[in-house]
Amino acid sequence: MNRTAEFILGLIGGITGVIASCTALISGLVLTGIGAFDADPMFANYYGLGLLFASIVVFFVAVFGIVAACLLKRNPKVWGILLIIAGGIGFVLIQLLWIVPGVLLIISGIMCVSRKTSPYDDF
Repeated sequence: MNRTAEFILGLIGGITGVIASCTALISGLVLTGIGAFDADPMFANYYGLGLLFASIVVFFVAVFGIVAACLLKRNPKVWGILLIIAGGIGFVLIQLLWIVPGVLLIISGIMCVSRKTSPYDDF
């Protein structure tokens, strides 16, 4: 079965996820830098370091989304479920920055899981 729509949505979701994780990484660096000059450095340092670690994890989740989009023609049900999970992890970690990539990955995963395959697709 031709799964071009799922592939394109997953690929765009993964690429925009990499961009969102880089944006979160820069934001975390800025917050950590502000914490060095702030009167209360604990506040900015905790949020900055948390955002740094979350953005690194989300970067790997976005790369996993790209890999899953490339491999979803082999076993669409499994890779579709993994795309849904990857989209959800990003929402937990970097919330608003993950809206576009998360929605694209979740839609791609739902399309993979819900589309029925015909036994004659291999011919």
